[in-house]
Amino acid sequence: MIEPNSLKKEDSIIKYSLTLIAGSRQTKLVLYEQLQQLLGDYVQIESYCSDEGLPAILTDEYFLFSSVVTRLEALESCRIRGNEMMVGKRTVHHQFIDQLLKIPINSDVLIVNDDDSATIELIESLYQLGIDHLRFVPFMKEQIFYKNIDIAISPGETHLCPPSINKVIDIGVRLFDMATILKVVEYFCLGGKISSVISERYIRNIIDLQRELTIAEQNEKEMKQHIQNVVNTVDDGILAINQQQRITVFNRRLEALFHLSVDDAINRPLEEVIIQQDIIDFIVNSNEDSKFFTIFGVDLVIFRHQMETENTIVATFKSIHQAFEVEKMAQRELRNKGFYAKYYFDDIVGEHPILIETKQIAKKLALSEHPILIQGETGTGKELFAHSIHLHSMRKNGPFIAINCSALSENLLESELFGYEEGAFTGAQKGGKKGLFELADNGTVFLDEIGDISPAAQSHLLRVLQEKELRRIGGRKVIPVNVRVIAATNKDIQLKSEEGSFRSDLFYRLNVLTLSVPPLRARKTDIPLLIKHFITKSGKWVKVEENLPEQLQKHEWLGNIRELKSTIDYMLTICDGNKIQLKDIPYSRFQKNSKQDAVKSDLIPDNLLEIYEYKFILKTIKQCNDNGKPASRQHISMTSEKTGSFLSPQQVRRRLDYLETKGFITKGRGRTGTKITTIGVEYLQQLELHAT
Repeated sequence: MIEPNSLKKEDSIIKYSLTLIAGSRQTKLVLYEQLQQLLGDYVQIESYCSDEGLPAILTDEYFLFSSVVTRLEALESCRIRGNEMMVGKRTVHHQFIDQLLKIPINSDVLIVNDDDSATIELIESLYQLGIDHLRFVPFMKEQIFYKNIDIAISPGETHLCPPSINKVIDIGVRLFDMATILKVVEYFCLGGKISSVISERYIRNIIDLQRELTIAEQNEKEMKQHIQNVVNTVDDGILAINQQQRITVFNRRLEALFHLSVDDAINRPLEEVIIQQDIIDFIVNSNEDSKFFTIFGVDLVIFRHQMETENTIVATFKSIHQAFEVEKMAQRELRNKGFYAKYYFDDIVGEHPILIETKQIAKKLALSEHPILIQGETGTGKELFAHSIHLHSMRKNGPFIAINCSALSENLLESELFGYEEGAFTGAQKGGKKGLFELADNGTVFLDEIGDISPAAQSHLLRVLQEKELRRIGGRKVIPVNVRVIAATNKDIQLKSEEGSFRSDLFYRLNVLTLSVPPLRARKTDIPLLIKHFITKSGKWVKVEENLPEQLQKHEWLGNIRELKSTIDYMLTICDGNKIQLKDIPYSRFQKNSKQDAVKSDLIPDNLLEIYEYKFILKTIKQCNDNGKPASRQHISMTSEKTGSFLSPQQVRRRLDYLETKGFITKGRGRTGTKITTIGVEYLQQLELHAT
């Protein structure tokens, strides 16, 4: 390549002159700079524009006009004397071509210029440059709206673009093409040597641009790889699609879910990667932010976000287990501020009518301020009901404090519940300590395993329930508290009160409202739902052999939900691959059916009338108990009359005697009335199943 400064001094002597006439000042400045860069060493250049006005007379050897319109305007406004007058052919500035190539294929693009002929000329120029992947629409000054057109291209006339256009690309003033420059060189007979130098200067600009594009392309590749590396480290599945619904982001988490590599997914249409139409419809068209889906047996929540400026939709696939982990983080933050309940009624999994009825009763009990005694076998979910009742009550914004009474020694339990004053005992902290009842003021205290508390703690608790006040251990000051008590037990504390190991007056205070939580064997149809729930919570994406839930339903589950969960956890640990099978069931771990209170099937009457009568009596007693009312023989008899199957008080008494001998009820004197026992509730559930 011959550099300009390598020419002999005599070669750079300016012998020729040229006058440039443009339409606007901006066009004049850009074209003058181009001519000066390429020809300035050999030709003296003057420049004018019509917008600023032209002299009355212009004389020069060579006149170069920016357009046909400019030439006509110039000849009309002034006298021009010259040997040669030429309208230069112009082309798109090379530095803007990369922007045009990035426009999506087959897009409709509006071409905006200040006159119709220039617009058509620009379109022709774009096609000649190979920008033929777009459909160009000429701009019409009288038309202000163009349907389905979001992009416009304009050579410095962006102010003319209609306001309905979202994206406008200014490609700047078009330059003279190389053919025009070479015609000037040929006219002035500058020779082959200078012609080559000028050509090389023109080409050099294009090479510099290509170098910039190459660097930019390399940077873009590195950035894409960086972004891919980042999204691959995220535990969530991340997918993004462009305006053409082609996948632009697909991380390794989704590789595992869809069994498809990143390279095979990128740039493919969404419908070729995801075959579930409901998921495609959600990602592409939904107005919802998130939705639950099951993909290849994996329960997920897909979060959708639309990036309007990027014409991109981002979908985040989060497993239910991950959602639980996020919730746990939020709960840990809340723990730093106070106590709270974390389970709602919706967290109690099951669709069996018995469970649904129990939840409905619990919701009604929640709206009261009376204490609640929750009864049920171990592992049935009594604590979940306690949390849910609190969050359904008027105290839901207050604290919720749960304590397992059987987990603490007698002295420690009293100090935890009621607090202590400084010096109350050896090791008491300076200044004393508030008890949980004080901390739970205006909220709820849940006392699990209430049947295990000591007589001294029972006395303190009775005072809180009766007087709504307490004294700290070692203190004399009476502290008023506004606390609701929910207690739970898997023992027959009514029997304990009759035996003297539990205060009967405390029992009656706690037993104002009662709730019996059904055992799992009474609602075995919920087992498939619970299996799915526990697998989802585990965070493992596994499938279940088809006959496995049916096989698990055959077990009695004396350990209830807790036993089922531990069984599922065991199976998830020892299963092969991503599927739990019948061979994974730990039959040797199942509890043996040695429970004395379990209801025997031979206790179910053969006579349908007897089944109906016992079911009616037990259900009436349970409804009375749940509402905190006594269940007398007279009440049962009067209620039966409304059903059309009347039972006299004497008939009711005989049936109550039989139910008491079997341990299904306990008959109390006076206002306490008759109470249904835990196994009585189970027996009622058995009767209801036989009656259907």
